[in-house]
Amino acid sequence: MKISDFLKRENNNLDLIRIVLACLVIVGHSRVLNGPSPSWVDPISLLFPFTYSGAIAVKLFFFISGMVVTNSYLNNRSPTHFIISRFFRLMFPLLFLLLITVFVFGPVLTNLSINEYFTSNPFKYIWNNLIFNTYYELPGVFQYNLYALGAVNGSLWSLRYEVECYIFLLGAFLILFNKSKYLLNIPIALIIIDTLLPERIILKDLGGNPDLYLLPASFAFGVLFAVNAEKIKTNLWIVIAAFVIFYLFNNTDYTQLIFVFACCNLIIYLAQTPFMLKLKPTYDFSYGVYLWGFLIQQTTYHYLAHISIGLHCLISLTASIVMGLISSIFIEKPFINLGKQTIRVLKERFPSLK
Repeated sequence: MKISDFLKRENNNLDLIRIVLACLVIVGHSRVLNGPSPSWVDPISLLFPFTYSGAIAVKLFFFISGMVVTNSYLNNRSPTHFIISRFFRLMFPLLFLLLITVFVFGPVLTNLSINEYFTSNPFKYIWNNLIFNTYYELPGVFQYNLYALGAVNGSLWSLRYEVECYIFLLGAFLILFNKSKYLLNIPIALIIIDTLLPERIILKDLGGNPDLYLLPASFAFGVLFAVNAEKIKTNLWIVIAAFVIFYLFNNTDYTQLIFVFACCNLIIYLAQTPFMLKLKPTYDFSYGVYLWGFLIQQTTYHYLAHISIGLHCLISLTASIVMGLISSIFIEKPFINLGKQTIRVLKERFPSLK
């Protein structure tokens, strides 16, 4: 199947893949947030010791995001549509999370009095995270938890990098797309090549942590697939070949990047299988699960401390799925629809608007 066919909604189950990835982030955080246990092994680390569930899940999120938003732009060819769609999808579930965190979780969980809590300016938690200046602390909250003194929601860190990828992609479209969409392969290639260099040039500010500097490359892989969708095919043999290449370059400087690429091909293959197509969820609540997971895991530890990691993970997964569904049904979906209405109104009133 060509990627152009795969990207038709009826031909893939990327919604379920995203939900599984969001759950893997919670699995990956369980050992860190609840404490190590000899009876618990991260399922990804067991097979691939250089990474863990949460790390690869976030990279695959970036890959899917790059592929889907690029395909959306190629179909609509509208910067306005791109900006409004991304804004309404990203911002309102985030705002909902931040408001509930500050006004419900904070007062209940803080070791300060309510008056001390609110006079200590918890509102900067909302503002900073809304402008993607990642801010982790609320006054007196989770001060005695195991992980990172006062870290309320460690998952918020990736949103900044996702937004930066969107901005870079939009800039590339505006500069290059009117000439030929295939010119977008140039910045894609530059990012991937830069990731392979011993000393990165474009991505040097991201340091040497692969969980950071591999995010733009993961996003770039998604853009690459969408831009060249008519030329790229997906099947089991391609997946096998990708993992063979990974094993040939295992224990090298290129291991993690090639592993990400192999996993990108794997999830595309899985998402189109007849079995997966039968399991399409009614709602894609993956973003909500991702947003709420860390906060709920920290809250679980706050009340139950060192329970078994398996039970901690199960409680957190269940609660996060519930909150993810609530966010998807009552916040995300209505605001996505509002975004679509906003685009229609703008196009009616300003026909020349791109």
